[in-house]
Amino acid sequence: MKTATMGGKLRILSNITVFHRLLLLVALLVVVLVLENGDALSLDPKMSRRSALQQSLASVSGASTSAIAIAGGLASGWKIEPTATAAHAATPLLASQKSSTLSAYQVFPDATPARNPKIKSIAEDKLIRCLSKKSGALWMGEHHNAERDHLLQVDVIRKLHASKRNKGGQELAVGLEQVQVQFQPVLDAYVNGEISTDEMRTGVEWNKRWTWPFEGYRGVFELARDLKIPLIALNVDSEDMSRVEAGGFSNLSPEKRGKYILDPEGFASFAKPGRYKCYVEYVILPSYDLHEKLGLLQYTMTGEKLEQPMNFKKFFSGHILWDEAMASRAYRWTEENPGGLLVGLVGANHVTYRSGIPGRYDRMVGNSRDCVSMILNPSLIDTRPSGSISMAQNTYDPNRLTLQLMYSKEGVDATTDARFKDENIGGSLPLADYILTSKSNS
Repeated sequence: MKTATMGGKLRILSNITVFHRLLLLVALLVVVLVLENGDALSLDPKMSRRSALQQSLASVSGASTSAIAIAGGLASGWKIEPTATAAHAATPLLASQKSSTLSAYQVFPDATPARNPKIKSIAEDKLIRCLSKKSGALWMGEHHNAERDHLLQVDVIRKLHASKRNKGGQELAVGLEQVQVQFQPVLDAYVNGEISTDEMRTGVEWNKRWTWPFEGYRGVFELARDLKIPLIALNVDSEDMSRVEAGGFSNLSPEKRGKYILDPEGFASFAKPGRYKCYVEYVILPSYDLHEKLGLLQYTMTGEKLEQPMNFKKFFSGHILWDEAMASRAYRWTEENPGGLLVGLVGANHVTYRSGIPGRYDRMVGNSRDCVSMILNPSLIDTRPSGSISMAQNTYDPNRLTLQLMYSKEGVDATTDARFKDENIGGSLPLADYILTSKSNS
């Protein structure tokens, strides 16, 4: 089991999520293609940053064998074939084609001088019974393009629904980062059986606003419709996110800010403690650095060309708005449904080390609700600094993961070796409460 100790201005480049891995994949492919072909990938400047990354994945089909080898494993969940046409280079696997079995582990952090976090295997039925008794939010951190993650989501949601129903428990809902809040009426109509799956997909403008292949998520949507489980849109509307990325929070009207930020004082104070600064250095700064190196900071998430590349302050503002908005939407639902449990399906980087959505939701509910975090199929690369682990060394063995980050007490100069002294330990940020892995990983 591993612990990472973070300090002040130290920037550790970490591939925390598949999103970061995709950014790295783009950079590696550009280098290889330039060296071998004298030309780089051609990205449409009108596309959003997310679409640009996905076009780069499709371009893998035209790369050399060495480029494919570099890409191997970074885009888990996709079939990448060197001889395929560009249209079929990255083929998503259907989440509804097979059932999933899982292995579950509980994470036990250790903020003592021993710094020895542990994981303990927990039986699947015990985990489901435990979770079905919860009221509040369960955050499932996914890799957006990974089939096995979506299979786990379908499996857990189905079993939670059955367990709650058998016990006469309160309502279950599924929260979706993949859908923006303006499309909540479309989701309601879908669950009520008023529109088809294809009509719902069109209605939420999936291809324009999310763009990750819908087939990976089809099983989740159809399960919710069949079981009449409410679907809750969590994400910030693209138009509002672009305003923040272009001009900061001052670019949003008070009315718009109130739509996403229910607790302005808590929102402002959340980013001040040293534990959050530790999280920023390990998760957010590396993401910004990679965006900068790839030239993606010239565009907002919606593809709007900026006069000047986005600085870190605006990038950071967009990131924390994203986290706060999703936590706030979940808070609203759980306040309206006392005793209910919202299962949030969001990117892993919003969940890792509990300082994204889970920490913000926890701040809002205090002790009145449960807040459980769960990472799906994490690999060693997900939790270690970039370049420190080769693809040959990568593993899905949960015993090899960095299970916590250590941070210093307030007032300790985190840029010096003082941060390593036992008496200066401020606490730890666990990777998550639980780790779920597909049996196929082992």
